[in-house]
Amino acid sequence: MLITFVGRKSGRIYTTPVRFIRNGEAILCFSSAENQWWRNLRGGSEVRLLVGGKEGTYYAEARREPDETKKLLTHYLGLFPQDAVYHDIRLRKDKSLNPEDLEHAVRKAVVVEATVARTPADP
Repeated sequence: MLITFVGRKSGRIYTTPVRFIRNGEAILCFSSAENQWWRNLRGGSEVRLLVGGKEGTYYAEARREPDETKKLLTHYLGLFPQDAVYHDIRLRKDKSLNPEDLEHAVRKAVVVEATVARTPADP
């Protein structure tokens, strides 16, 4: 997926590639708090997403809620265990997540949730 957004301070347009998952009608991606791009989405912002060859306007918000982040990150890494390395999480021999690493990663992880943008006329 490509996410395109406007820089809050610079006003410049940025596009970054991210892996995503669907959560109901929402699209989720993850970042580390150490990265900068997600900060443009604090408090919510309109973004453009290119998903599966289709582009659309969405409303995205970056969140750092530990309990929800842990649940969503665990689900995400169950689908994409190869991405555990990007969150500094070691996999056990049985491919499960190292619990101590997961706890540390949750403190650094950011969830970006995008939902289809609605116009004022939409219900």
